[in-house]
Amino acid sequence: MAFDPTKIRVAAGRIYFGVTNPVSGSPLALVTGAPATGTEIGLTQGESTMTYEVTYDEEMADQVLGPVAVFATQEAFQLEFTMLEYAAAQLTVFLQNSELTTDELSTPKTDLYTIGNLADGAGSFVDMNSIYLVSPIPGTTPQRYTIVGMYQAYQSEPGAIRYTREGASVMKSTYKAISDLARDAGDYMGQVVVERN
Repeated sequence: MAFDPTKIRVAAGRIYFGVTNPVSGSPLALVTGAPATGTEIGLTQGESTMTYEVTYDEEMADQVLGPVAVFATQEAFQLEFTMLEYAAAQLTVFLQNSELTTDELSTPKTDLYTIGNLADGAGSFVDMNSIYLVSPIPGTTPQRYTIVGMYQAYQSEPGAIRYTREGASVMKSTYKAISDLARDAGDYMGQVVVERN
């Protein structure tokens, strides 16, 4: 196989929440490089990282030293990114199980996020989002994209916002997919799409 530098990917990802998921077996369609629905979270800092992991269980037997069989026992799919835009849309995504109350009439106008909903019973419901990362593939004409999508995801790591006089107040987020059993078997968690000519 010959070396092919055109297959190297160097491009930022744009992240969208609340995208309408495509039907099972179909890739997410883009309209001029973006999903037709959903909200873009805006500027991010550093890399956006997709992680896909399968956990395997090796079975041993008394008659041989090495494993005699292997079985897949778990599957994990997650996306990590750091949001830069400190505004209502981003904070609502970041503080996903908080309650938002907006006041347009006061001076100053306020967005109030109350935290502590988990004690009332209804608060144990987890707000799920579809999340898609769209990244252009450099050097393609017409422009092609890599798409990473999770059909149902929740913030699985502690959210942390840094407040400092040196640098921006960034919001690091880690979202993990769960299975959407309403979809076709084999297409429960998400998709990775690589468009090509």
